[in-house]
Order: sequence, then structure tokens, then C-alpha cells
Amino acid sequence: MDRIYVALDLEMTGLDPRKDDIIEIGLVQFRNTEIIEEFTSLVHPRMPIPLKIEQIVGISQSEVDTAPNFRSLMGQILRICRDHPIVAHSVSMDMRFMQRAGMLVNNLPVDTFELASIVLPGIGRYSLESISEKLGVSLNQAHRALPDARATMQVFLQLLDQARNWDTLLIEEIARVTMGSSWPLAHVFNDLAEERRSHSLFATTTRQSQAAERFAAEALGPALEPHEHITPPDPEQVQELLGPEGPFAHALAAYENRPQQLDMAKAVSEAFGIPTHLLVEAGTGVGKSLAYLVPAALLASQNDIRVVISSNTINLQDQLFAKDIPDVRETLGIPFRAAILKGRANYLCRRRLDTLRNGHQINPEQTGGLVKILAWDHITTTGDRAELILVDEEQTLWQQVQSTPETCLADSCPYQRQGRCFFNQARTKAERAHILVVNHALLLLDLVMDNRLLPQYDYVVIDEAHHLEAAATDQFGLQIAQRDVLGFLTSVYYESGGLPGGLLSRIPVVYQHPSVSKEHQAAATKLIDTITEAVQAAQKRTFDLFNTLQAFTNEQAEVIQGRAGFERNIPLTNGQRVQPSWSAIEITWEELSIPMRRITKGLEELNSDIEEMDITEVPEMDELLQLLKITVMRGNEILVGMEHVLLSPEDNDVTWIAIGREEGEISLCDAPLHVGQLLREKLFEQKASVVLTSATLQTNNSFRYIEERIGLDEPIELALDSPFDYEHAVLLYVPKNIPEPNEPNYQHTVEEALIELCEATEGRTLVLFTSNSQLRRTYESIQSPLEERGIVVYGQNFDGSRRQVLDHFKSTERAVLLGTRSFWEGVDIVGEDLTCLVIARLPFSVPTEPVFAARSQTFEDPFNQFYLPEAILRFRQGFGRLIRSNTDYGFVCVLDKRILTKSYGKMMLQSIPKCTARMGPLSSLADLAKRWLDPRNRARLES
Repeated sequence: MDRIYVALDLEMTGLDPRKDDIIEIGLVQFRNTEIIEEFTSLVHPRMPIPLKIEQIVGISQSEVDTAPNFRSLMGQILRICRDHPIVAHSVSMDMRFMQRAGMLVNNLPVDTFELASIVLPGIGRYSLESISEKLGVSLNQAHRALPDARATMQVFLQLLDQARNWDTLLIEEIARVTMGSSWPLAHVFNDLAEERRSHSLFATTTRQSQAAERFAAEALGPALEPHEHITPPDPEQVQELLGPEGPFAHALAAYENRPQQLDMAKAVSEAFGIPTHLLVEAGTGVGKSLAYLVPAALLASQNDIRVVISSNTINLQDQLFAKDIPDVRETLGIPFRAAILKGRANYLCRRRLDTLRNGHQINPEQTGGLVKILAWDHITTTGDRAELILVDEEQTLWQQVQSTPETCLADSCPYQRQGRCFFNQARTKAERAHILVVNHALLLLDLVMDNRLLPQYDYVVIDEAHHLEAAATDQFGLQIAQRDVLGFLTSVYYESGGLPGGLLSRIPVVYQHPSVSKEHQAAATKLIDTITEAVQAAQKRTFDLFNTLQAFTNEQAEVIQGRAGFERNIPLTNGQRVQPSWSAIEITWEELSIPMRRITKGLEELNSDIEEMDITEVPEMDELLQLLKITVMRGNEILVGMEHVLLSPEDNDVTWIAIGREEGEISLCDAPLHVGQLLREKLFEQKASVVLTSATLQTNNSFRYIEERIGLDEPIELALDSPFDYEHAVLLYVPKNIPEPNEPNYQHTVEEALIELCEATEGRTLVLFTSNSQLRRTYESIQSPLEERGIVVYGQNFDGSRRQVLDHFKSTERAVLLGTRSFWEGVDIVGEDLTCLVIARLPFSVPTEPVFAARSQTFEDPFNQFYLPEAILRFRQGFGRLIRSNTDYGFVCVLDKRILTKSYGKMMLQSIPKCTARMGPLSSLADLAKRWLDPRNRARLES
């Protein structure tokens, strides 16, 4: 490639081009590996540099105070950049800043983030640092403009070298599907294709064939042959294996002798042996994964049966499958087989990909997604969508290539006959696995579908079991938004540039077959026209319905909870349905349902007609028939679902209108009022042994609440304390003179307390909120005062994604992190990065949330029987964020004195591990925290 490129990197005061400024620029002009010219300069901004930017970038305000302004540098920048393509990491951000200044308006942007997501699928993280490390590119001074620009150049060149190793057919295909596209990377792949042609490198020892060989050669093992009589694991043997003299003590570098782990492993073994159900609350640090995996592996391998392990989060799934299970297999020396199975829609259907790649139109925003999938298809051995990074519009492309039961041709599919169907391969592995890892959603969907998704099993471990009821609620409910209805209609028919698209545009080719009479063609054309008219009518009436729903929600504004911009809900109670304005909704729904039914009925007629014609010569005939069936099914699902919510909800259902967080999009929602009976009938009465475990299952030292919620009768119960020494590691402080949350001056007092506390602890503080609105007010109030004290404040949804703010918090020496619900659990910050935890408010659920409100009405004493147990479980989860290892220590503050003044406060305090506890004036908070975090004072404070 002889093209000249310019690598660009900018450092800015923030990420908003409308108000933030450039503080440093780095440029590297290069051709192939030759650097032609470099340029870098600090830039004087029109605004002060925020402290968090100083911390991340390492550029101080004093350095830029004497720097040239951006306008004075424009000549040098233009001389280097000219009309060359601009290479940058996440290039759109840099280009927006440059174009705001009127520069690089016509330069082609080349994004190394996007290129890396095509060339290196499945690496997990795509920051410049992560990719540089993966490729062995030196990045000595990250977050400085010129070093980052140099690294970007090297990353770009290495990614091109990786792509040069691709099969010629793949390079040519990508060049073909992107030809004439406005996709910025199209020219890169066209250059690669031209380069390959000019060197006559048409060798076809391809990545595709290599991947296919690996795919086919992967050992599946024999089918399981369960023993007639089950031999359970010996509880004493299991304890010896995990004990201080056992193989795990010698094999695992971080092994610790944990009596609680041995107790849990024994209980799991005994539950498998009886068999019966078991509830195990295992505090932080017990090591519950090994405690259930060892007996599960022994039970499965000794009897050639299957044990299912279900988790709620992807992180735990990955940890189990990639680390814990291999550790158990290697340490025990037992060659048991393990597999991970996800929902069918997570797997690529290669036959559907063939349909997409063979000329069907996609919009420019989806071109990059198609290229990602094509390149990934040549190397993946799993077809698991998790290996791909699809963003924005690219994500909708996945729906056209994912595996679905409706589009599956089974034995008629060439990929299945060749053993190259990803879902079938995953299913076969699952059927032959002793340990099968799934998530709660798939486990529950299998129950709903009468065990038609998962291979047969009688033993299951449900980790993160405190999420089981919520997962069942989500799985058994439905949500239909305006975009879902319009998406269905567009899949049937749309026009673009005066040309028809969608399913109906593909039907006429069938009727052009010579064997079809003109009368038959005319009848089919008339039917297609009728469906087309119905689609157009339905589109208009969809807008009418959702506009009517919008008007209804505006009218009911007084019952909408929360501030603008955050999710709100309106329960559809009998009282709501007799409002005068509700009749308008019923009328507009009836008007929409008429063309919707006409569409599904017309598609059913087309499907029947085409099936009866039995024409085999038309390409993609099977695909068209399958697509007709799936479209009809989807249309009927929308019809039935919307009618169910709007006109005929069942007695055990909760229905509501949800107003989305971002653009106020309205959705019609439904969820079951009770899930316990279904879980009892489908799970607990059908399986020999179900082990449910979590760090938080008890309320008021009892399992009764969780048992009632999930329909579990008389299980074995075991509560295991954490092995960590909380009494010496944690001081819990509650200010007794702080206003209660509903009293005047509460919010201001919280803000002032946090400023003083975080200064005393030098940051290293996680603050947990129960609402987005309080987090936002607090963030806006404490950010400047703390930055003046040299402490950075990171806010969830303000400073990046959940992962990004966590990474920034861990890597910044003096920092505070503000988080809401998703930070109350699943956050694992070990060591001195986190030494102070603040719970701003006791975590009671919003009482007007539709499902919560409806369920509360089923209790005689809703507060004590429902509100309080839910809050206790969440409070325990939040408290557990601080101590994550036996060497951790820290300070916990609860800025809600109801924990002292209300009768339920004692129950909350008794629910957490015993620690050093104090209450006193707010004025003592900061000093006490500072003294506790000084090891020299801790012993005195404990007494």
C-alpha cells in the first residue's frame, strides 16, 4: 500500500465537542512503516482542565496556560494532514473536535477500534492500551497525544498485516460487499484486495478451512450413559480433597483453608446423596464455586450423568467455565466433560449469513457489522455472538443471521449435514457434557418450554440465587415498544429510494416460474398488494396508537414517579382502565389490529399457496418459506401480546406502560404476579436435587422469605458466615443527628458530609445511591469542591460505562465513585483502591413500581413481609462491596439515621457480619474515618 495516512490523537478537557476543548494534539504522517513527519503541541484551552483529566492525561493547567491556541496551529496541522485519510482510535470523537474548528471536513476517517473489532474478534477489550498489549506495540506514555498517535500507527499497520494473512476469497468478498459503500474502511479492504491481486497471491490454504478443521476435530466425547443406581459423592472425601492436606491446597497458589467451604461442600454432597434441595447462604470469601463444583464433578463423572450449573451474570459464567472448572478437572485428575450453552439466538446461522451476503441490501450503518461477521465466521469455532463487538445499527444485523427455531432447516441444512452448524454443535456438546453451564434466563426458558431446550438433567446448582425470582419475572413477562411493531412491519415491506424491500419484495420471483399461470400470478399480485396496503395502514395506526398512549401517560403525570429523563411506569389497574381517556386507546388499538390481522392472514395464505406449488427450482425457496413462517409467528406474537396488555390481562398478571430512560419511548409490559408456583411445579418438583446458593439469601436470620418467593418447600438450610474478620477489619458509623431522607436539608447535609469524609479518606470511596436523581444532584454538588482538594469524582452514566468508571476509579489514586443499583452488587475492588463505603440511603424499592406494587398487595403486612426483606437483601449486598479479601479493611458509613430510629433498623444491622460499630454526631464522621484507616489507631478504636 503506497497510500499516505496521518495518525491523529487528541487530549481534551472532556468528551463533549460542544463545550470541551483540545489540550494536546499529536500527528504522525506515514506511508507503510515509514514515518514521514511528526508534530505535537500542547494547546491552550478556553476552559480550565478538570482534575480527572489532569489525573488521567498527566497535563497540568500551568502547562497549557502558556501554550499556543488552536487557531495558531491550524496551518501546521493542515500542512501535515492535507487530504490524507486520518487514522485514530475511536476516530469519530477526534474528528468531531477537529471539524468543529472547520478542519478535516473531507478527510476519510479510519478507526483502529473498528478495524481491531474486525481483525481481532473475541479479545474482550478494545482500548488502545489493550490492543497495543495484544499486538506487542509499545505504549510508553499512554494518554499523551504523540505517543498515542505513534501507537495508533503501529496498531493500524499490525492489523493490516493480520488481515493480509486472510484467505484471498475472504478479502475479495469483503471488497465486493463494501464496493460503492460510504463505509470508511471500504478503501482499506479494497487496497488489500488490489495488493493481493497484484502479487498473484491466490493461495487458498484458508483461515476458513483451518477453522473448519478445528471445528470438526473438536472432541465431543461419547454420549452419557447414566448408571441405574446413583453413587453420590462421599462428603468426607470431598472435605479431604478441599482440605489443607488435599490436592487443591497443593495445586492452587492462592489456596486458603476455609472451614466454611468444607462445610458447604459437605452439605452439597449430602443433598446430592439424599437427594433433596439445599439452600446455602455463603458469605463473601467462602469459596462457594469450588464447594459445589467438586461434589458436582464427582457426582457427574462417577455416574455418567449431567449436573447443570446456572448463574445470573456473564462474569460468573466466564469464571466458572474458563477458570474454576478447568482447575477442578486438572486438580482431581478426572476427565469429565464441561460445556457452556446459551440461548439459540446467541449463535450464528451460517446458512442465514449466506443469504445476507448474497446481495440483500443493508444500510451503510450496518456494513461494518457485516464485515465483522464475515471475518469472524472464518475463525470462530463456537459461533457465539459474545465474541463479536457489534455497535449501534450493527446490532440489528445480528437478527438476520442468528439461529432461530423458525428458520432452521434441520437435516436439510448443508451446514448441519457437514457438522458445521454452531448451535447444533453447542447442543451436542451440552448433551455429552457432565457439567453444563447456563444462565438463569435459559434455565427458566427451558422450564417454560417443558424441558425442550436443555438436555435432560436431575441435579442443578443455582448460583446467585437471590436473582432467581427477578429472572423468572423477566423471563415469563413481555415488553412491546413502538419500534418492535414498526420493525415487524418494515420486515414485511418498506420502500427505499423508490425501490421495494422486505419480505414481500422477495415473493414475486416464485410466481414468475414458467409453471405458474397468469391467473395465478394475478391472484398472488393482488394478495401482495393487499398486504402492502395493510402494512402502510398499520404503520400510520401504530403511530396513532402510541401517540394516544403518550397522551394518556401525560394525563396520568401525577402518578409517574421519577424525574424527566429517567424510567417511569404507569400501572394499568382496573382504575386506570375506566378513565375516560382509556377508551381512546382501545379504539386506536382496534383500528391497528385490523390491518395487523390482515397482514398475518395474508402471509399465511402466501405461505400455504407457495407450499402447495412445490417449486424446487427457485433459489432460496426453503429460506423464503421459513421466513414467511417466522414473520407470521412474530406478527401473531405482537398481536396477542398487545391485545393481552390493552384489553384482556389475566388475573395473575401485572400490566403497565413503561416510559424509557433515553427518548421517552413507550412500551407495553406484562409480568406474572407470582412465580413461586411455576418454579415449584416446573423445577423443584421435577428435579432430584436443586442447590441454591448466594452470599445473601437470609432476612432476619431466616430463609423463610426467599423460600416463599420462589416456591421452595422444606429444603435443607445452611448459613455460613464469611471467613473474613469483619470485627477487626470494618468500622460501621451512623451519624445520629443527620436529617432523615424526607426531611428538609437532608440532601445538602449528605453532600457536605461526603465532601468532608472523602477529603479525610483521600478518596478511595464508593458511594451507593438508590436513585439516579440523588446521584446526579450529589455529583453536581460535590465534584468541584472535591476536585479543589485534589480528589476526582467519577459518576455512573456521567464519566463512561460501568466498566470504564470502575477502571478509572481503580487507576486513580485519589478518587470517589458514585453508583446506583448496578453497583450494589457484582463490584469487586480488592485492596486499598477501596477503603471507604457510603450507603447514602437505605435501599427500599420504589413502592409504585408496577410489579412491586402489585405483589405488595398480596401481603397482609406489605412493609414487614415484603418491602423490608427486599431492602435487607439489597443492604447486605451493598455492605459486601467493601471487604473482598482477608487482608482488606475499611470504613462504612450509613447516611440514613432511620437505621437507628426505626424498629426495622435493628434487623438491618443484625443482617450484616458483626463488625466494630459506632454512632455519634455528624461532626465526628470524617475524623473517625481518618483515624480508623490509620492502622496505628485501629486497635484502640476497636475496644
